[in-house]
Amino acid sequence: MPETFWPHGARGAVSLSYDDAMPCHRELVAPALEAHGLHGTFYAPYRDDLVQHTAAWRAMAAAGHELGNHSLFHPCRRERPVPDDWLAGWNNLCHFDPDRLRGELGAANFMLSLLDGRAQRTYGNTCHDVWIGPPESRQRIEPLLAQLFVAARGECLNRPSDPLTADLFNLGTTGGDGGDFAQWQAQIEQAEAVGGYLLLTFHGVGEGLRRLQVDSGEHQRLLAWLQASAGEIWTAPVVEVAGWIRDRR
Repeated sequence: MPETFWPHGARGAVSLSYDDAMPCHRELVAPALEAHGLHGTFYAPYRDDLVQHTAAWRAMAAAGHELGNHSLFHPCRRERPVPDDWLAGWNNLCHFDPDRLRGELGAANFMLSLLDGRAQRTYGNTCHDVWIGPPESRQRIEPLLAQLFVAARGECLNRPSDPLTADLFNLGTTGGDGGDFAQWQAQIEQAEAVGGYLLLTFHGVGEGLRRLQVDSGEHQRLLAWLQASAGEIWTAPVVEVAGWIRDRR
């Protein structure tokens, strides 16, 4: 990895992404990021909070955060029934073809453009899924995503990406839910050690979600450390990092 690959002499890069347009994102997360001079990516499907607090979400975009595409209705893939599954049959990616997925993602891009006025954004794969169609004839979605986005988060690989070789439409992400500052710090330092890029995925921050959440104090420690480490680690929204990688290959 060239020592000068990342901006400002940084040795690695990280993006903080937050899924599902939750109230805590506008109430807690965005203000906390801004207080530390940082910006994140908020993967926002059609949700009540987005509709009821449109002005706040528009202000988040104006402050420098990315509103990323997370589809309209959050389809996911289930090839086998599971107990107490929350996924409705009509929303199963096993029943999608390319035209249906393209239509949903295109409509979501249009929805988000009404909030931020931007034409370029990234896709946060719902449930980290990269296949559509029935099991016997399933298809990868990266070629379709390349028609609509700058990049896509792709699968949950729990390792940093090499910016020189990574597929921009399957960058790979690391799950942050349930973790703590020590864990996130170690993961980011692993990326820094190899000149790589770590894309961290969170859902809720604070109380109330049990499984898909992190403690707000631990999250605050992460932001403070990233602010103090700005000379070594570049923290930026996914769309900015992906654009940097694309333009320097």
